[in-house]
Amino acid sequence: MEGNPVGLIDLSLDVEEGQIFGLVGPNGSGKTTTLKLLLGLVFPTSGSGEIFGYPLGSLSYKERIGFVPEGPYFYDHLNAVELLRFYGSLFGMGGTEMEDRIEYLLKVVGMWDRRERKTGNYSRGMLQRIALAQALINDPDLILMDEPTAGLDPIGAIQIREVIRRLRDEGNTIFICSHLLKEMELLCDSVAILNRGVVCRQGSMEELLAGEDSRYLASFRRLDEDSRQQLQSLAEQIEVKGEQYLATFADQQSAAAAGIAMIEQGAELVEIAAQRLTLEDVFIEAVGGIPE
Repeated sequence: MEGNPVGLIDLSLDVEEGQIFGLVGPNGSGKTTTLKLLLGLVFPTSGSGEIFGYPLGSLSYKERIGFVPEGPYFYDHLNAVELLRFYGSLFGMGGTEMEDRIEYLLKVVGMWDRRERKTGNYSRGMLQRIALAQALINDPDLILMDEPTAGLDPIGAIQIREVIRRLRDEGNTIFICSHLLKEMELLCDSVAILNRGVVCRQGSMEELLAGEDSRYLASFRRLDEDSRQQLQSLAEQIEVKGEQYLATFADQQSAAAAGIAMIEQGAELVEIAAQRLTLEDVFIEAVGGIPE
């Protein structure tokens, strides 16, 4: 007889204050379970965790966090101002302080001009914006987000990213769960990759994308036959894209030496740069498959 399925195994996350931290993984990897643990909606069967020094689920830290759910749903008979008044009242807010806060937040998320419209008439992008505003009503220190840009058009996604970066720059800590790797690469300072309940990679975005075995790329134009043969002998690999020759080298010195040699042959050196992985590259290597 099989035992109960395990959602997370020895989960350990290091989230620094004042950064945008991303938790990525394929479907079923444990992202939602992790988020529920942090929100105090479920509890671990073993181990422990803390937020702001309080154990998971403690009411003492919940007043200092905000949450943006995936696919937010609100009372559709309320407009934006009425909705935020409702959420503000749950935190004991009222009077001028709350009204000023509501105006400020609706302007931040670009919803002030549509504040009188009922939420039942909101588009997906508008719902995401108002979800972010409600998560900020209590001026939280930690903001938890589940797929904050999923389903948005490119302009809407850019605007949400700008708001998230602004919150980070103002000292907030942002924790995002998502499977949208390109979005997370643009947004996050640090990332953990979760697969089948286990963190298989974790670190700053810069560290992860640099890779363990860095290479350098040099691009050239106007290579004659002799130059091409010489470049072939110097580079690990050469790829031709239109009029450019992209050569890969093991280190910066080799790339620079090849650049000098090609210039002496009359070729044009376009650029020498460190080869950069994408988060998708790191993800596929870590989980052993194509992202879902």
